[in-house]
Amino acid sequence: MKKLPTKTLIITGVALAVVVAAIAAVLLNSGSTTSVSSVKPLSITPGPTGMLGGTSPTPSGELFVLVNQNGSANVQLLNVSSTKPLSTFPVSNAATGIASNATTLAVSQGTQTSGSVTFYNAVSHRSEGSVALPGPALGVGASANPDLFYALVQVNNNDSVDVVGLNTHQIVTTVPMPSATTSFAISPDGSTIYAVQGSGLVSVIGITSGKVTQSFITGPGARSICLSQDGSRLYVLKGSVLNDNVAVVNLATEAVKYVLPAPAYTVQVQVAPSNTEIYDIVGNPTYGNIQIYPISA
Repeated sequence: MKKLPTKTLIITGVALAVVVAAIAAVLLNSGSTTSVSSVKPLSITPGPTGMLGGTSPTPSGELFVLVNQNGSANVQLLNVSSTKPLSTFPVSNAATGIASNATTLAVSQGTQTSGSVTFYNAVSHRSEGSVALPGPALGVGASANPDLFYALVQVNNNDSVDVVGLNTHQIVTTVPMPSATTSFAISPDGSTIYAVQGSGLVSVIGITSGKVTQSFITGPGARSICLSQDGSRLYVLKGSVLNDNVAVVNLATEAVKYVLPAPAYTVQVQVAPSNTEIYDIVGNPTYGNIQIYPISA
């Protein structure tokens, strides 16, 4: 899930030198041990064009991806060891994001005036009902609790995360988010939301209290975040669309540990269950792929 600004950056030779120096300074100050360009992908798997995002991968390398090709949306089950989808089924053309737990897929929808989350059986792909939201959903997330999903909703420029129940098909609670939140992640114990703005500011918010308890900066152009399954690291996709990178944040210190490269047009990042790899989901109207990068200690 993401909100992409449309910008054209023209950088002169002098400005480029300043930017490079600034990046080097940030990496040095954050204790970085890996440069942006030194890590290469372990694998690159072709994918459908028009990918908007995907679910967390399984230990065997399977993940569902949300695709919109020429205004027609579908969900595909991919495996990074195969060049063909394992299955495909249609969803609303207003779909904006996808998340999964062991048995259920949740797909968020958003139009200019309305939003919802629709549940699907992860095996049969049959619809299992929807939850109406007070406004457009910009994306959806999951946590360890199999009965709960989390939708990022925007109503009149007021952002919130609505917690929705799979069994009740109702909104359980609403948690206010900072304005212009672009992506969020839920802590493994379901107590905390990490919300990032385009500026790279990450806010740590208690789900019960709805209060911001901490905040820290990761770098401009932030569009997608995910958490390691042990909750120790946060991965932040940031930069420009054509010059992406992923900041690896140590949550114990709230500092960028190092920065990994990311391909142009990366739309979302997800972390493998082993916490040793990240999956970069790359998509635009003309091509798509999934690139796996190693994560160092």
